[in-house]
Amino acid sequence: MSDDPFSGILDLIDARAVCAGGFRAGGDWAVAFPPPDKLKFLVIARGCCWLTVEGMGDPFRICEGDALMLTAPRGFVAASDPALAPRPAHEIFGAATSGIHLVGDGEEVLFLGGHVDMASGSGALLLESLPEIIRIGGDSAEAPRLKWLIAELAAECSDGREGMGFACGALAQLIFLNVLRAHLAREGEVGSGWLRVHADRRLAPALRLMHAEPARAWSLPELARAAAMSRTAFATRFKARAGVAPLAYLAQWRMRQAQRWLAEGAMPIGQIARAAGFASDAAFSNAFKRLTGEAPSQFRRRSFR
Repeated sequence: MSDDPFSGILDLIDARAVCAGGFRAGGDWAVAFPPPDKLKFLVIARGCCWLTVEGMGDPFRICEGDALMLTAPRGFVAASDPALAPRPAHEIFGAATSGIHLVGDGEEVLFLGGHVDMASGSGALLLESLPEIIRIGGDSAEAPRLKWLIAELAAECSDGREGMGFACGALAQLIFLNVLRAHLAREGEVGSGWLRVHADRRLAPALRLMHAEPARAWSLPELARAAAMSRTAFATRFKARAGVAPLAYLAQWRMRQAQRWLAEGAMPIGQIARAAGFASDAAFSNAFKRLTGEAPSQFRRRSFR
């Protein structure tokens, strides 16, 4: 695992962005998409259209270089005119799960989208820290890099060259990361939680210590010294960013790591207990059951179904 705390949380939840394709559209058109069952990202590579998200107010215009993420299971409509009656996406795209399709009459708009796969036991750590919709405009400070990535993604999706799938996956991953970075740059919009604390550079040295040696009985003074802060200042800042005290965070991190190790299936439960900082299997089992509602062995069996 990387010693970069933000990379660490993305690695823990095993976040994998997947580009599912998109469509070219022109003339009068409107497409209704069902509520996504995963974190969804949308980008506009060319032109402009209207987007209406269920339960999120009036339609809004999105244009070339814009990127959005939908974290809630809300249906949405993309259209040349929000007054048009939309056709359901399944009628247009059928059973296809990838590729670029044609909608309407012309190619004025190039609309691309995908989703982010995450580990079932830990993905909530990210989703709970995000608003239901994130919109990064093509005119924002973060736009130049995103515009370049979106243009490259459009080119790869359109060219059909060897390695296209690999390239599109890598570009989708970078788009996902840069949308998160842009969101985190909006300090007033990011609430406390795992995402915010992992993006705090002042706290990064302390987080690195806890991540590198989760089994160690870290003390608050040790962690504060690593961050070059007083004990009180460190504890106050940490709780404001994470929503929990530093040692409570450490306990949560141990359990999340234990979930990952159990799901991977390579380590015996006794070894996982020691790696998570527990003196006995029984103590680990009791703590794990308090957090997840099931014993470690049950969690492991369920992960392999």
